[in-house]
Amino acid sequence: MTVSDAIEAIVTSYGDIELVARGMVVDADELASATAAPDTAEAIALALLRKYNVTAPVVVIEEVAPEVAPDTTE
Repeated sequence: MTVSDAIEAIVTSYGDIELVARGMVVDADELASATAAPDTAEAIALALLRKYNVTAPVVVIEEVAPEVAPDTTE
């Protein structure tokens, strides 16, 4: 979902906007660069999106198989 679509959905929602924003996933780069005029519904929606779309670096964990001890029983 784009940030502008998410803002529009939050601004036009009749429900709990915190709950609406909490369920939305937007692109972190787009969210970081998004702006809105202060004291507007769009600014509030943007703040909520930033609150619930915390960006963190992705860490890939590689699973390594444990070494197997050589069979010494003969």
